[in-house]
Amino acid sequence: MADATPVPARSETRVEDERFITGNGRYVDDLAIRGDVEGPVLHAAFARSAEAHAIVRSVDVAFAADVPGVIEVLTAAELVTPPIAGSNPFAAVDGMDRPTLATDRVRFAGEPVAMVIAQSAAAAEDGAGMVFPDLDPLPVVTSIGDALRDEVVLHDAAGTNVVERWELAPDGEAPPVAIETTVEVVNGRVVPNSIEPLAILAVPSGDRLTVNISHQNPHRLRGRLARYLGLDEEQLRIVVPDVGGGFGMKGMLYPEYILVCAAARRLGRPVQWLQRRREHFVTGTHGRGLRHRITLGGDGNGRVRTAHIEIVGDAGAYPHNGSQIPTFSRYVATGLYDIERVRITSTTVVTNLAPTGSYRGAGRPEAAFAIERAIEEYALACRMDPAEVRRINMIRTLPYRTATGAIHDSGDYVAALDEALRLVDIEGLRAEQADRRSRGADPIGVGIGAFIERAGGAVSTGEFGEAELQPDGTLVVRTGSMSTGQGHETVFARIAATAFGVDPSRVTIVAGDTDAVARGTGTNASRSTMLGGSAVWRVSSTLASRVRDLTASMLEASPSDVVMTDEGPGIRGVPGAVVPWRDLVAGAGSRGEALIESEFYVSGAQTFPYGVHVAAVEVSLETGEVSIRRLVAVDDYGNVINPMIVEGQSHGSLAQGIGQALMERVVYSDNGQPLTASFMDYPIPAASEMPEIVGSRLVSPAPSNPLGAKGAGEAGCIGAPPAIVNAVLDALRPLGVTDLEMPLTPGRVWQALRDAGA
Repeated sequence: MADATPVPARSETRVEDERFITGNGRYVDDLAIRGDVEGPVLHAAFARSAEAHAIVRSVDVAFAADVPGVIEVLTAAELVTPPIAGSNPFAAVDGMDRPTLATDRVRFAGEPVAMVIAQSAAAAEDGAGMVFPDLDPLPVVTSIGDALRDEVVLHDAAGTNVVERWELAPDGEAPPVAIETTVEVVNGRVVPNSIEPLAILAVPSGDRLTVNISHQNPHRLRGRLARYLGLDEEQLRIVVPDVGGGFGMKGMLYPEYILVCAAARRLGRPVQWLQRRREHFVTGTHGRGLRHRITLGGDGNGRVRTAHIEIVGDAGAYPHNGSQIPTFSRYVATGLYDIERVRITSTTVVTNLAPTGSYRGAGRPEAAFAIERAIEEYALACRMDPAEVRRINMIRTLPYRTATGAIHDSGDYVAALDEALRLVDIEGLRAEQADRRSRGADPIGVGIGAFIERAGGAVSTGEFGEAELQPDGTLVVRTGSMSTGQGHETVFARIAATAFGVDPSRVTIVAGDTDAVARGTGTNASRSTMLGGSAVWRVSSTLASRVRDLTASMLEASPSDVVMTDEGPGIRGVPGAVVPWRDLVAGAGSRGEALIESEFYVSGAQTFPYGVHVAAVEVSLETGEVSIRRLVAVDDYGNVINPMIVEGQSHGSLAQGIGQALMERVVYSDNGQPLTASFMDYPIPAASEMPEIVGSRLVSPAPSNPLGAKGAGEAGCIGAPPAIVNAVLDALRPLGVTDLEMPLTPGRVWQALRDAGA
């Protein structure tokens, strides 16, 4: 059971920010510039298919090879690497392997067909532009519906476009229902835009290869790269410098990573690839890409008794990481609600679009949007207040096991709902809404987005932590958890310092180097504090206990009287009774002991952060523009170490949720050509477009880890979209607009108003 406050919450300025704001961060692109790599670095660029689906007749590289500065041009014939095996969360998918460079067929516009190595990035790009593949176009599959029909099959060896079918069938007879409602919702594709796109610099040295890479999971990546390069893991060193954002997309293996590493070994020279923004838009991975159909049945008094949830996911051309997203979505498909009988089916298909993958929330935003839209429509059918219907159906007793096996651990869902409604001033907004309607003014609306989040990943996964005391009194903490901007150096240092009993300035955090950190899982699924932080807490606490015992033995005192001072451990109330740090470490060495503790910590349980977000919006009847007047976010992350960092994470996630709700979408033509390939046609929220955000936290510690932390950072993009869409429909429903698909762009809203005769 978690202590309620093992590490007291305290907002502190992030120690890593000084180097970021002064331009002293070290990103992959800085390494060669700053002389961290010996010898000149070669640069890679990729020639990519302009067709979404085609037979590859040949790839003409002769002109590219003649471009000044080009060292070598490689196709699949010259650089033979194993294809990336297709997969879903449970097993390999036969017949859907992904070639690193296209061989006989291309399956999406942007798939690499050749790799150009040059002395400069500009020469490599010029060379890539002079590669001419001979492609014989094939019929294109651009929608889930087309994929399910299997009239055009992308992978002949598989014989189908279906990656996986899954069903949860309830036992027994269904309870009688008086009212049934059905909604169909789409979470369209979006682009996870971090400040820094993908980046890799591979440096060979003898039989070893050092891979400097912007990544979330260095140890996992080492294992996968070793397998595809035919190396032992000891021959690979993965080094992750500063990372300019990850959002899930940097936790995966991409063909370009394998190719850059193979080219570096082939040429015996450092090779770097920095993904261009257009490449990122066109080649993915994209986020979301799910379609839900939900039928809710109940007694007419607001109580939901049955739910039938159908999920179909678009994995893109290859079942990459994105094939997991329907799994994550179905796991939390019923949200915060206690529903007696639940049936869920999910199907994943491939299409001739760029592969999908994890993106902040990964399946949970899609599930929350679907169930919240369904609950809203069910409440309308019952002629009841949507907030009251949520209150009636919310789970009251925790822990609670859902039909899908998720065990909600702790919290008070109704309290979160009531607090969110209070903060948004629901009564005042309803009065203003009625007044505006009576005057024919631009309408306002209020919408709710309640959600549950699954944090920590699979229950069998854990995280590595190690604490070692140095002779100068520095506590070196090594962690397998990798920061991609979350503030680990600040948070983990205070966790270790609190456990060990010293100031955080005495703690050094080491991460992102597989030579320096023995093992690790990495950063994803909001797991860093609950698992990585807990590992740091445990090893630091154990080491502190050993230090107290050793000091007590050396000074003939009780371990309970030992305290840590700047000079070394001493005895409480006895001035001068101190063992200098150097003497302590030497004393341990003379006994054959090393003052170091390590553990791979597995909690054995997931945590379930949750929240209720409420949006108040105004809609212009003249232009269709949606203005968010206020966005209330009430969240329960369990115990929080640094509230300021958590608030920043919340605001960033809310911005991405607002983006999906109002402006972000990936658009393809009917023949699979990407039409949104830059920020010119793919807007994201600017700071000036952020609304007033009112945040509040409930605290119910997670019982499964010593810190009581549940995970934070993904809530905003889960709760904001349904809150915003429900608010807009609340505003426009009296005018005849009853359904809208995200994003709610001014043009889309304006057209809906005109179609409704408003």
